[in-house]
Amino acid sequence: MISVIISNFNGRRFLERLLESLRAQQGVTLELIVVDRLSTDGSVEYLAQQADVRVLSEPPESGLVCGYQAGTALARGELYFFCNEDMWFAPDCLRLLADRIDLPNRIGAADGWHRNYDATEWRHRGVRFRRVRWAINSAHPRYETEFETELPAGAEIPYPCAGAFLIHRDVFQELGGWDRSFFLDLEDVDLFIRAWQRDWRSVTVPAARIHHAVNASVTHQIPALRTTVARRRYISQRASMTIVAVKYFSWPMVLLGLLHWPIVLLKNLLAGRWKHIAGDFAWWLELKRRLPAAWRFRQANHSWNHHHPGQNYFSDPRFRI
Repeated sequence: MISVIISNFNGRRFLERLLESLRAQQGVTLELIVVDRLSTDGSVEYLAQQADVRVLSEPPESGLVCGYQAGTALARGELYFFCNEDMWFAPDCLRLLADRIDLPNRIGAADGWHRNYDATEWRHRGVRFRRVRWAINSAHPRYETEFETELPAGAEIPYPCAGAFLIHRDVFQELGGWDRSFFLDLEDVDLFIRAWQRDWRSVTVPAARIHHAVNASVTHQIPALRTTVARRRYISQRASMTIVAVKYFSWPMVLLGLLHWPIVLLKNLLAGRWKHIAGDFAWWLELKRRLPAAWRFRQANHSWNHHHPGQNYFSDPRFRI
């Protein structure tokens, strides 16, 4: 059985098509779990009418993977399929993903290919790392992620998209689950650095078609924080790059990664992006809040980091363009 764990934040307009496409999946047995983020758009009332859907609540300020993690407490399947609310799936999508899981060969996760919601263009295909002079949105400043590489079915990838992917329950639990300090962005990199360190593999499945509205919630307000998802996301992403480095990288690489802050600040100053500049300074408070837990993890993960330093994940020849 596959436990489908859906994060929903004011996504009522997407829910009907999402659930219809899941109920139409062929060759698999599903249980449906929706983690609603205190929606105010009629989502709660609609979900209450769905007899085959179990619903629980999680505040929106906690972030995507806190919702996912909460959903696992109800999950009974041997496979977990995490997904956003702004999606729908081809009828054979989950079967094709499940067919690729192969624990004896250390394949623990599978990633489908995303088109936009109207199926007119690609948004996410095979994942690879590309060496660059400086990658301002990557935990490793010398490697950026390429999300639209043409790869054959079953090709190994560094990580699947957190927006929608399948993972075996036992692998997920061995990795320790999601790091709940992540809001949006890099949570999948964080989880799959741990998988790479422990020799668990992820593969791409081109025929498993996913349709994704992408960033449908970024303009929503988070009442408890009096800000938008987009602003909270920006601050969290900037801090998450350093958090990944602290958790897994050698100290010289951590120090190199700290150059992200002045480089991004300078770019925003030159471009006159004043709202981003305010977020750049808020980054320090976010980092201060999250550093103690990252340090504790680093100490607990010392042996894995020693034998498989996190920066080598990005330069692994299997993942390079």
